Amino acid sequence: MIQPRFEWLLPPPLALPPVLAGFGAPVATLLARRGFWTDADLARFLNAGVADLAPLELMTDALAALDRIDAAVQHGEPIAIWGDYDADGMTAIAIWVLALRRLGVEPVRYVPSRLAEGYGLSIDGLRSLAEQGVRLVVTCDCGVGNRVEVQAARELGMDVVVTDHHIPPAVLPAAVAVVDPHRFDCAYPNPDLTGAGLAYRLATALLARHGLEASDLAALAAIGTIADLAPMTGECRAIVRLGLAELATTRHPGLSGLVARAREDPGPPTARDVGFGIVPRLNAAGRIADAELALDLLVEEDASAARARLAELEEVNLRRRELTTVAIDTARQMAAAAPGVGPLALRHDAWAPGLLGLIAGRLADELARPVAAAALLESEIRGSVRATPDFHVASGLEACGAHLTKRGGHAAAGGFSALPEAWDAFADAFGALPRPFPPDAAEVVARPGQLSVDLVLTARHVGWPLLQELAQLAPYGPGHEQPMLAVTGLTVGDARRVGAGADHVSLRLRRGAETIDGIAFSVGAERETPPVGAAVDVVATLEERMFEGEPRLQLRVLDYATADASPLAARRTLVPTAEPLATVG
Repeated sequence: MIQPRFEWLLPPPLALPPVLAGFGAPVATLLARRGFWTDADLARFLNAGVADLAPLELMTDALAALDRIDAAVQHGEPIAIWGDYDADGMTAIAIWVLALRRLGVEPVRYVPSRLAEGYGLSIDGLRSLAEQGVRLVVTCDCGVGNRVEVQAARELGMDVVVTDHHIPPAVLPAAVAVVDPHRFDCAYPNPDLTGAGLAYRLATALLARHGLEASDLAALAAIGTIADLAPMTGECRAIVRLGLAELATTRHPGLSGLVARAREDPGPPTARDVGFGIVPRLNAAGRIADAELALDLLVEEDASAARARLAELEEVNLRRRELTTVAIDTARQMAAAAPGVGPLALRHDAWAPGLLGLIAGRLADELARPVAAAALLESEIRGSVRATPDFHVASGLEACGAHLTKRGGHAAAGGFSALPEAWDAFADAFGALPRPFPPDAAEVVARPGQLSVDLVLTARHVGWPLLQELAQLAPYGPGHEQPMLAVTGLTVGDARRVGAGADHVSLRLRRGAETIDGIAFSVGAERETPPVGAAVDVVATLEERMFEGEPRLQLRVLDYATADASPLAARRTLVPTAEPLATVG
């Protein structure tokens, strides 16, 4: 008997799924759980595109921002684009660079040093731009919290247009325009735009004023949107669908090179390819090297120069992975000494500041609790926060604001700075915040070791038709995750450990005379491998993989259990064997 490693959270049975054109009962059951009961509602979601982008006039200050940027273009004023050193910020800068080039303008690009300047505007950086003759600064993915710095820019003779998507403070900076869909006086219906998404909306609107378009802007916006974990719904979904289509056909040497390295299988790139292949490479530059390396690649139009940048970026990413592994091992040991479910603040001054978000994110996922990871940089502590859906990061940092010198973020992620002497007070205040937070949030508090199953079904439903139906629902991401399937009725044909450390389990799973490939990653040596001939149930995602040039079905297994120990045992007794289990899936 092999017990499941995780707790399987099974959905309640659904007796009467809707009838949806092009989808069988299993996927119709899944869609109903996600709120789709009619063909019309589903079609709007699946086909999200340009028609789903809201009128920009609804966004406060958007037209004022476009007017000022357009005037600078017309009068030949030097323009600077100031961004952030993460993938969202860099793709936002690249969008503006490509758009302004189409208008005959080569803007000054400015990415602050993570180590020397930190996030957002800096007075030294603004002074440098003023000395170069810049008269207009457009921010990307930052600026809404930089009231002092914007005033300094004005005193230096520069106008500032702020475009940001972080939660704004009570008092906005005195910029020419402050474009942020989270402004309390903003009527824009899609507040989830990232920095790159906002840059895409504004830059394409500016080009449209001149009857122009520019290639690859949606591709860049899609990368930034996926990087910042924006919900894969609404306008963000529309941008990602448009961008993935551009990435599939791009001739941009940097983007096409990134796609070639990131793609798991031949075929059009997926959101998964972007999130796990492209985004880490771009972020690596800003984390442990110079963000300009990644930005140069995104705006480079010469193929030879792009290849050189790609090779350099690949080396940086490999080094980033090695450093991250060591740092996360240390963080796990520190977290083990602080058990519980409340928010956790960890500090290790040997951690590279660029790795803090990765450390916080990995532990937040593993422990299912909010995590702040911090390190001392010269005379200041800097930190990053990642959290489970039941904890609003920006609100949490705001609640601890008395102990911080800087803070900012959104629902899922944020950053902060503090004086060394305030660290203990911050750690105590952060750790004392309740879950959910804010306390009146309706979210169910996540716990470690849980797998939320989307659909329960028998093995006979697992095949190419099911995969093709699920493929129609892509792209997947936050708010519309890749469906997690609990599959019953499988028999083990083969099971063996694979990988350099023998920490993965390769499976051949039988359903009658047919076999399906399975792979379970990161299975510790203490975990028993199911014996040949055993009846097993699995929790997995269904995907296609290429083997010797041929497509094959594969279950990416998150957990397995023998049938006699499976959480599905009770579910199986609810349905006569002749009735499709998907009707109660």
